[in-house]
Amino acid sequence: MTKTDIAKRVVGFVVGAGTTKIVGSIIQKNTEFEKKTDKVAVASASCVIGWMAADASTKYTDTKIDEIVNWWEKNVKPKI
Repeated sequence: MTKTDIAKRVVGFVVGAGTTKIVGSIIQKNTEFEKKTDKVAVASASCVIGWMAADASTKYTDTKIDEIVNWWEKNVKPKI
């Protein structure tokens, strides 16, 4: 496992956890519950939606990390 892979995993975890928390909080605070089963259903759905958003944000950050590494390898490393 390279340093880039480690960075991607750490950043992906932080971004994914944050995204899931934000999405879940938004849904929970903007939904009215008539029954207890509604609360369980909304909580479950908000987790799934949060995970979907986390996957997308993790792919985005992975791409950005790759772009930074490629830029570094092309522009900085040859001069060192």
